[in-house]
Amino acid sequence: MMRSGYAYAARQSRVLNHTMMQAVKIMRMNRADLHEFLAETLEQNPFLEVDHGTSGSDLRPENAEIPEIASDTRVSLYRHLAGQFARIIHSDEETQIALAFLQEIDPSGWLTVPIEHIAETHRFDLAMCHNILGRLQTLEPAGVFARDLKECLRLQAMDQGLFDEVMEELIANLDQLAARGLENLARRLQTDVGELALRLEQIRRMNPKPGANFDFDDIQHIDSDVVLKTTDQGLTYELRRSSYPTVRVSPGAAFCEPAKGSDRGALKELLAEARAVQGAVEMRKSTTLAVVAAVFARQRKFLLNGYAALSPMRMSDIASDIDVSEATVSRIVSGLTIQCPRGRVMLKSLFCGSVSYCSQPQTKHVVLKIIKNLIAGEDKSSPLSDRSITGLVQASGLEISRRTVSKYRQSLGLGPPASRRKQAELSQALGRVRRVGDPNHLHENPK
Repeated sequence: MMRSGYAYAARQSRVLNHTMMQAVKIMRMNRADLHEFLAETLEQNPFLEVDHGTSGSDLRPENAEIPEIASDTRVSLYRHLAGQFARIIHSDEETQIALAFLQEIDPSGWLTVPIEHIAETHRFDLAMCHNILGRLQTLEPAGVFARDLKECLRLQAMDQGLFDEVMEELIANLDQLAARGLENLARRLQTDVGELALRLEQIRRMNPKPGANFDFDDIQHIDSDVVLKTTDQGLTYELRRSSYPTVRVSPGAAFCEPAKGSDRGALKELLAEARAVQGAVEMRKSTTLAVVAAVFARQRKFLLNGYAALSPMRMSDIASDIDVSEATVSRIVSGLTIQCPRGRVMLKSLFCGSVSYCSQPQTKHVVLKIIKNLIAGEDKSSPLSDRSITGLVQASGLEISRRTVSKYRQSLGLGPPASRRKQAELSQALGRVRRVGDPNHLHENPK
C-alpha cells in the first residue's frame, strides 16, 4: 500500500514538472512562435484541439451580441498593405515598426510624420526605422509611404523602370516647371523640350494618391493583441482570440480505450502532453491579463488623456504588483500591442523610469500631433503662420513659444507658409496636367 502511494506521488510529481516546463517554455514564446508550436503539436497529438478564432475575446460576456460586418467590395488600404508584410518583415520587432508606420499614413497612402518622430514616440532604433521604411516603400501600389509628392513620383518612376537622370531632375524641379514653363527647364537641364514633354507625359500617368483606390479604415481593423474600449461603465479591455488561442483537450479522450502495452503508454503520454499544453497556454493567458490589468491600473490617466499624462512605471513595479518575476513581465510586454481609443500603442512604450523622462518626449508628441492636424486642415491658399499656430496650441492649454513651434514644424518635415502655399500650387498644376493631358498647361500660372 505504501509503495503504491509513493508511485502515485512520483507520477504526480512528473506530471506537475512537465506542466511547469511547458508553461515556462510557452511563456517565453512570442505570438508567431506560439502559433507555430501549436500547429506542430496539433499534427502530432490527436487529443489536442486549438481554436485560434478571428474575433471575440476572453472577457466578452457569453450572451453578448456579435455585430454584423457589412460586406464591402473595396479593399481596406491598411489590410492591403499589411497583407504584404510577410515578404519584407522578418521579426516581431520589425512588425511593430512597420505597424507604427502604417498607423501614420493618410488616405492618399503618404506617410504623414517624420521617421524621427516615430522612432522617438515608440522608442525604436532610428537606423532600423530607416531600413523598414525603405522596405515599406517597395510595397504596391507604388508610391505608398512617400513623404511628399516628389518622393511619391520617384517611387513610381523606379517601379516602372523610368527613373533616370532626366526623370530625377524633372521631378526635383516640378515646382519651377509650374512657375517658369517647360522651355526654361529644358535650357537649364541642357535637354530638348520634346524629351521633357515625353517624361512629363509619363508623370501625368502616375498617381499622386496611390492609396485613393482603397478604403481608408481605422488601424484598429488590423488585429491588436489587446483592445481597450470606453463604455458607459468606464474602460474595458479584451484579449483577441486570434492572438491568444483557446486550447482544449478533446472530449473524446475520456472515452479512449487503448490496447494494452506500448500503445497504451504512448497514448497516455500524448494525453498528458495535451493537458500540459492546455494548462501552459491558459497560464500564459491569465498572466498576460494580470500584467495588462496592472499596467492599466497604473496608467489610467494615460488611457484617458494620452501620452501627456503618462506616469512613471517600471517593469519591476508590475512584477511586484502581481507577484511574478520581472523577466516574466518583460517577456509578456515584448511585442504586445494595444488598440486604444486614441490609437494603437505598444504596451512596452508605457514603461518609463522618471517623471521627466515620461513627460518631456510625450508632451512633445502631443504638440506635434496638434501642429500636424492644424496644418493638415489649413486653407492651402493662405497657410497658417508659426505665430498663428502658436496661439492655437496655447489655446489648447499647452505653453509653447513660437520658436519651439517653428522647430517642431520643421521636425515634421513641413515647410514655412510660403513653401506650403507653393507646394499646394504645384499639386494643383500637376492636377491640371493629369486632367487635360497637355504638358503646356503647366505654363499657366496657378490662380
